[in-house]
Order: sequence, then C-alpha cells, then structure tokens
Amino acid sequence: MTIDAGMMKDRVILDYDWSKSPSVLSFSLDDADLLTAMDGSYELKSIDEDTTSATYSLTVDLSMPIPSMMRKKAEKATIDQALAQLKAVLEA
Repeated sequence: MTIDAGMMKDRVILDYDWSKSPSVLSFSLDDADLLTAMDGSYELKSIDEDTTSATYSLTVDLSMPIPSMMRKKAEKATIDQALAQLKAVLEA
C-alpha cells in the first residue's frame, strides 16, 4: 500500500490479524520507508440488517520529526484512504 499525504509519501507493508474476524480486523506495520510503527484496527458492529458501524483506530510513528500541520494532513489522508479501501471491500 502507498500512503500519499501530499509532500509525504511512503510505501508500507502491513501484517493483518484476522483472528477476531468478523468483528475486529487489526494490522501492524511489517515494513516501510518512513514509518517506524503503524498499528490499527477496524471494529465492526451490526446496527441492523442494512447498517454496520465501523470504528477505526490508528497509531503511527515516523522515523523523523515533522511539523504538526503536516502530521495532521498525513493522518487525515491515511484515515481517508483506509476507510475508502474498507468501503470498497465491503461493498464489493
């Protein structure tokens, strides 16, 4: 997967843990160029027959300091990209 947050781009390889599937899918960083850690999860809860709530958590550490404004932009881009990917998988 490639994370593209404007001026900051990174190629990441994630390890997925499906052991709590289908309610929880978690992942951790296996390899990256700029990131030193990336742990996250999706927690899915059925609301009714047609609705599912998705809670996304993410923790990221970088190999270098970056200004707060750039970090926030990168966080938003990463979350938006991850949620778009989840939506595409769930609606396929």
